[in-house]
Amino acid sequence: MSGLDSIVIRPYRPGEASYIAYLQMKFYEQEYGFKGTFEHYLLAAMSEFTASPDGSQIWVATDRDEIIGSIAIVRIDEHTAQLRWFFTEERYRGIGIGNRLMGTSVQFCRDRGYAHIFLWTFRGLDAAGHLYEKHGFRRTETKANTEWANEPLIEERWDLSSTWE
Repeated sequence: MSGLDSIVIRPYRPGEASYIAYLQMKFYEQEYGFKGTFEHYLLAAMSEFTASPDGSQIWVATDRDEIIGSIAIVRIDEHTAQLRWFFTEERYRGIGIGNRLMGTSVQFCRDRGYAHIFLWTFRGLDAAGHLYEKHGFRRTETKANTEWANEPLIEERWDLSSTWE
């Protein structure tokens, strides 16, 4: 791991969306026992994104050209966007990269005039939850998920209504 000054956040390049899906699948499989159904979920959403990226963007955090994190905003409609694919490699956590990625994505929504941003995550990702709260998101819904892992998960929806209007 290099110093924080070598970390660059930039828009993704063609071919990197599938790599982001791979990194997420690998992590969630190792850490939480996620199954192939999660990979299908990721790839289906990535495919939709790459087919129609208007009003959307994926950013990657890189360290000397190695992708070590990502975040995306996916346009739902003219007023609403979904935050997706937020991830930082474990060895890079806790040094501010996640905060930079969150700031980049929220600023993008502000610049595009989205009045509402939401995301889905699952209970137990406490550091991410802390960042969501720091950027103004509030947990608004929970539901059980038995599709992705061998153990049931509690999914959480977080919402942010714009304060920049």
